[in-house]
Amino acid sequence: MSGLTQLLLATGGTGGHIYPALAVAREARKRGIEVAVMGGSGGMEERLAQEEGLAFFGVSTGKWDRQRPDPRQALAAAKGLVDARRLARSFDPQLVIGFGGFASLPGCAAARSLGIPLVLHEGNALPSRVNRWFASSARLFVSAQEEALRHVKARATLVVPFPVREERLARAAARDLLGLPHDAIVTLVMGGSQGSLALNRAVPDAYERLAPPKELDAQHVVLHSTGPRWFEEVAARVSGPNYQPRPYLDATAAWSAADLAITRAGVGTLSEAAFHGVPSIMVPLPTSADDHQRHNARAVEAAGAGVMVEERDVVRLPAAWAAALDPAWRTGAAAAAARRTPAGAARRIVDAVLELVN
Repeated sequence: MSGLTQLLLATGGTGGHIYPALAVAREARKRGIEVAVMGGSGGMEERLAQEEGLAFFGVSTGKWDRQRPDPRQALAAAKGLVDARRLARSFDPQLVIGFGGFASLPGCAAARSLGIPLVLHEGNALPSRVNRWFASSARLFVSAQEEALRHVKARATLVVPFPVREERLARAAARDLLGLPHDAIVTLVMGGSQGSLALNRAVPDAYERLAPPKELDAQHVVLHSTGPRWFEEVAARVSGPNYQPRPYLDATAAWSAADLAITRAGVGTLSEAAFHGVPSIMVPLPTSADDHQRHNARAVEAAGAGVMVEERDVVRLPAAWAAALDPAWRTGAAAAAARRTPAGAARRIVDAVLELVN
């Protein structure tokens, strides 16, 4: 019988922090462990935790704007720290795992003040500030990327790929579900569940200028997840069966159908690409915290699994896209992406946590 019966996950803010926590929660519950989530009240973490049937402890985290700091938000965050300590004491976990980002700060601080062992998970190549702050007091620092360990002083470290929902569809079944031809080369444009305004404008423009390499004999189809807000704008710009904008896509089906992706460089998106063995053209979000998306993209590019195009240099996108459609490049990059697969990551993290507690 495991010595770990109750586990608290401190997470929230963005999918890159929340989805790995949910993957770990699913694996932990398979082992008979009771799991609760602590994060920002009213944040997407509250909705997603409830959809998973997980207990949720909502606290005030403040809204952190690095360009325009607001002292009142610091007071809200201070209240959240007090509430987090009270809620953590009531749940009485044997361990807390923090997943980075400011929404994890209250849970991590509560663990340290109550003497509860703390484990940190980091997905980005450059760790979040919260994870850098708590790294020296954590029992274990789990990183999805070796590069991140250069930026922290941790007592013990473990490199494990970023955990994702490990579901695939057969390629033909995925294309049938999405109404795509079986024999086409499919470029997936994925800006996240809400879409990316920059990609929504840059990719149709690049498509108009795209000159596919002579080696590409197959039909080329673009499947573009625009997000509901910008669907009409993108749909008005493109037409024809070879460019298919959709307001929302089932991620499992979309990745299972894709041969190539044009994305931002959030660690969750890049990990899904790796799990499905899909090479990427990455346009990092220039305003991401600590410029972590650029660091992520550089790591993927260095591994040969994709190519980075800076948003300020997006005029390069048509040429980069044409080069990525070359069959020889895609074959090599797809193999490099598959070598970065996160398959089994959640299981390995829970194994490490159980070993730590026992």
